[in-house]
Amino acid sequence: GVIFYFILLIPFSFFMERLIFGFASINKRIAGFAGFFVAVFLILQLVHPAFKLSTSPYVIFLAFVIFALGSIVLVIVLSKFNEEVQKIKRAQTGMHEADIGRLSATAVAISLGVSNLRKRKLRTGLTAATITLLTFTVLSFTSIKTSLKYFKLERDNPATYEGTLVRDRNWKGLQPSVYEYLKSAFQDRATLIPRAWYMSQVKGEKGFFSFTSDRASNESYVNSILGLSADEPKATKLDTYLLAGRWFAPGERKAAILPDDVAQVVGITPAGMDSAFIDMFGLRFQVVGLIDSKRFNQIKDLDDEKLTPVDLVQEKGKIQQRIGEDPRLQAESPPEAFIHLESNNVMILPHETVMELDGKLQSVAITGFRDENGQPNPNFDKEIENFLARVAMTMFVGKDGTVNVYSSIGSTSIGGIQNFLIPILVAAMIVLNTMMGAVHERFREISVYSSVGLAPSHIAALFLAESAVFATLGAVMGYLVGQSLTLALVNLDLMSGLSLNYSSLSAIWSAVVVMATVFLSTLYPAKKAADMAVPDVGREWKFPEPEGDRWSFDFPFTIGSVEALGMYAYLTKVFESYEEGSLGAFVTENVRLTSTLENGHRRYDISMMTWLAPYDLGISQRVSLSAAPAENENALYAVWVEIHRESGDVASWQRINRRFLGVLRKRFLVWRTLPQDLKNDYARQGREILGLEPVAKTETVV
Repeated sequence: GVIFYFILLIPFSFFMERLIFGFASINKRIAGFAGFFVAVFLILQLVHPAFKLSTSPYVIFLAFVIFALGSIVLVIVLSKFNEEVQKIKRAQTGMHEADIGRLSATAVAISLGVSNLRKRKLRTGLTAATITLLTFTVLSFTSIKTSLKYFKLERDNPATYEGTLVRDRNWKGLQPSVYEYLKSAFQDRATLIPRAWYMSQVKGEKGFFSFTSDRASNESYVNSILGLSADEPKATKLDTYLLAGRWFAPGERKAAILPDDVAQVVGITPAGMDSAFIDMFGLRFQVVGLIDSKRFNQIKDLDDEKLTPVDLVQEKGKIQQRIGEDPRLQAESPPEAFIHLESNNVMILPHETVMELDGKLQSVAITGFRDENGQPNPNFDKEIENFLARVAMTMFVGKDGTVNVYSSIGSTSIGGIQNFLIPILVAAMIVLNTMMGAVHERFREISVYSSVGLAPSHIAALFLAESAVFATLGAVMGYLVGQSLTLALVNLDLMSGLSLNYSSLSAIWSAVVVMATVFLSTLYPAKKAADMAVPDVGREWKFPEPEGDRWSFDFPFTIGSVEALGMYAYLTKVFESYEEGSLGAFVTENVRLTSTLENGHRRYDISMMTWLAPYDLGISQRVSLSAAPAENENALYAVWVEIHRESGDVASWQRINRRFLGVLRKRFLVWRTLPQDLKNDYARQGREILGLEPVAKTETVV
């Protein structure tokens, strides 16, 4: 939660400086911004325990400052890089762009929005206080509830012993803390039998461990080592599978039990195993028993799988697939069976020894349940159900000859939502009313914005910027007020029995809810402001229907007669730049600028062949862009477009031409933003292209 509020702290500090001080000097602005940032950081340091967990909390502050400064530098470098790219593009193609950068437009909108808020200080303060109280309310009445969902699935395999088996569904292994938790829950009333595996670290193929014996000169190999405890026979009765020798004694470490197939390779037989030893990992192990390989292969645990380790190479894909699945769905479905290694590829060592060799705990069998008087407990499944009510775990329970799978999965839910629906609705109505009042009060301002060239979307952005101010101030101030008040209540011992999670997602969720409420309440007023900027005017350019393969219509622009030649020379350069590549919206060919005299006035035409993207549709057309004196208005030139379809289906031709005409419209807009000297230069280039006499040096195109 503290990282999220650190991110909000940057715009919060900027807005506070603009609202309270509004310095004109950049040095004072930076000082005010830094002052608010440091002040809020000091408050967070007092109310948030994250800083107490760190030995040097100021490193958190410095790290975030470095991150913020680095981000600013990165933005500046990228903007400068884009400027240089545009310069190179203009120098090589002669194309000029004129557009308002998104960051620049956002910065201007926020600056104007904050300035408007400063004009009405009382209303701004009351609205900000409302949002702050809403944030405090949401923080106070929400909580994240953690719960366990419980499942019980029946299995058709018989129970090999009375008790339970704990393991991961996908054989990922168990953490040592799981075994300690099981011991604390059952050690006094049952026998815990851990199992561990030590597998080769070779990835993608089966590895092996080599060992030698003084009974044979050659080495032998096993793929894995199985670690079993001295209590294992209490569950699976493995000691009855021994062909010779005995099972591990309690506390025994350097001992080994070999399958008879493996022992035979190194010359160890049941008759002569009393003094048999093997050497492995630089250690010497006494062979204390030989186990029947065939019978060992046949024994099944409560999960109906072998005791030997899983073949991780053969089951690699299944394990990875199962790990990627939703654990909630897995808890509701029966566990899958896995392929295990054969017994002649396994060696058995004491569990403690395998763990010391960096083995991994894989499962724990629990049997011999007893009641408080030390007598056998036939209702041990009730204890298991009570245990699963506290932990998310999978347990195979064998009782009365049948096996059931008990599983539980942790889930979280948000509590207290019903308590703040009405406060959110009231705050939304207040923000909506405030913004609607601002829209109607600033009707003249909106008209001025429209007259100086702001698009309706820019005007709407002004009001959204004001809502961003309210949302940021309310989220940060509400969090500070809520956490400060909570800290005071805790110190006064007025919240005994309640625990607070400062890093809970509910704190972030509460702030997001409040900010979303503010923004959504501003969408309608912002739309009304945009509509007031261009009343009763269509915002979209509507084209007439084509006549067959011919599409002719007037272009919604007029040009001053003295600028017509320069503009057409500029458009000629633009269209010629599309001849060299196919990455744009279209490709051109045979771009020509011509001129004719009609009634003593010049008419200008640009003709070309174009192919429209996407090019796999095969849409080609001939385009003619003409300009001639407007009717009864020789000082202005009208523009019309004629398009003749050469190939491609009609529906796609009409639809995709909108993008082509949109590019053309933007070029007309760019022309109006070019400096006069550049316009004169294009007019000179136009005369050179048409072979017209140059104008006198003293003549200037105006």
